[in-house]
Amino acid sequence: MKTQLFAKVAPFFVGALFLTSCISSQEAYNKSKLSGFVSNQTTDLIRKNAAPVTDNSNLNKTVAEHTEKIQALDADNSKARAMVAELEKGLSELEAMEKESKMEFERSNTSVVFFDLGSANLTANAMQELYRWKSAMDQGATHYNFTVSIFASADKSGSKKVNDKLRADRANAVKNFIVNVLGYKGEVTVATDQPAFSKVNDIDRRAILTVNCKD
Repeated sequence: MKTQLFAKVAPFFVGALFLTSCISSQEAYNKSKLSGFVSNQTTDLIRKNAAPVTDNSNLNKTVAEHTEKIQALDADNSKARAMVAELEKGLSELEAMEKESKMEFERSNTSVVFFDLGSANLTANAMQELYRWKSAMDQGATHYNFTVSIFASADKSGSKKVNDKLRADRANAVKNFIVNVLGYKGEVTVATDQPAFSKVNDIDRRAILTVNCKD
């Protein structure tokens, strides 16, 4: 009985087993094919999107050349800065010499003339001193731009009113002489408010000419 039943059922088992085997093989094939397709597509995408491989030898050479040029420019700039510093140093020295020269010009052209007691008349010695002053001024007048100032003073023997007039008369006497007699044509300023400076009256009866260089 069992033998007969097995003989009837066995073909169905064999067929089912064969069918199952076929289905599994087909799915495996399809999966294998799909996997190959995806792999190929992925490879293509990688190939298309990958950065191109370039030869950097020329680029490196160009960078090296530019670096060399920059270093050369830096060296030239250093030399230029050193030259500028040297020129500035020389200019500072010249300016210092010019300043000292102006100060010496001012000192050497300061003149003092003295007057007699209660007088605003120029003495022979005063006129001689003013001639000397004008000669020195003529030699330096073309080198500097300057002004001349006259400061007149009086001793303490007179009253304030008398001394105020005396100082003004002495300053104007000196100005008129250097302008009208000696022909000085530069700028002249007059100060008549100079008090007595010492206890020796002879020293305070004077007028002082100063030279002031402009920048």
